[in-house]
Amino acid sequence: MEDGGAKRTRGIDRVIALLECLHAARQPLRIGELARRLGAPRSTAYELVERFTRAGILTSYAANSVFFGRAVHFYAADYLAVNEFSRYAQTAVQQLARATQQTAQFTALQGNKYTVVHMSSGSQLFRISSDIGVAVPIPWTASGRLLLGHMSRAEIVAFIPPEDFTLPDGRRIDPDAFCDDVAAASAAGFCVTRGLVDDFTQCMAATVRDRRGMALGCMCLVVPATVPDHDHLLARLRASAEALAGQAELSGQPDEPPPLSLPRSGEVTSPQSIEART
Repeated sequence: MEDGGAKRTRGIDRVIALLECLHAARQPLRIGELARRLGAPRSTAYELVERFTRAGILTSYAANSVFFGRAVHFYAADYLAVNEFSRYAQTAVQQLARATQQTAQFTALQGNKYTVVHMSSGSQLFRISSDIGVAVPIPWTASGRLLLGHMSRAEIVAFIPPEDFTLPDGRRIDPDAFCDDVAAASAAGFCVTRGLVDDFTQCMAATVRDRRGMALGCMCLVVPATVPDHDHLLARLRASAEALAGQAELSGQPDEPPPLSLPRSGEVTSPQSIEART
């Protein structure tokens, strides 16, 4: 029989799982579907939903479905009000998008995945956008080759789920080669990948470091693969990342601890001309 502490822990785990489930779905879910995904009795799901709905954390929709409520919006506003660095990052992304007319992002680790924290679409006719908060396998990204620079090879391989080394088209990224890319890109402070998930885009990422030299995240540009002013864009990106790092140091914010495709063309770019291998 479970003691009181174990029951409370299991209850908290279910609450977190419920919120993560809705976040992953990005749309209202029926309560029965929530129970199925949580592996919980329907009665438990109904009890959690009823309590969260009364608190405004969840809102009811048609067909007995629920999603995040208005209280979550207020909690997020509170986070931004207190976290100066996140506000600085949001402003930096908007400024970079305006200056380059390309899609700009600030990215970071969320658990053992990569995610977009802030994004601003460019003004070019051909626009590229990404969903904020969606978990993406780390090896699929240019940022991923920068965000793990504080880890050893063994730590990187243990940290990334084995299935995340497989790209959407089925190609397998060699973990040792990925670790080589991490070391080279981290030393350079930036990375550019082309044809990682598709043939139409390239991603430029530059590390934003704290005063200890740890990666707080990355400033990124997601641009068409044929963009003509590559060097100019990369220079603007790196300058933006350096400026954001300076703001982070001046803000006096407590540092958030870290854990926060290889191109079809075979190209991952850094000053050492990192060659990606699959």
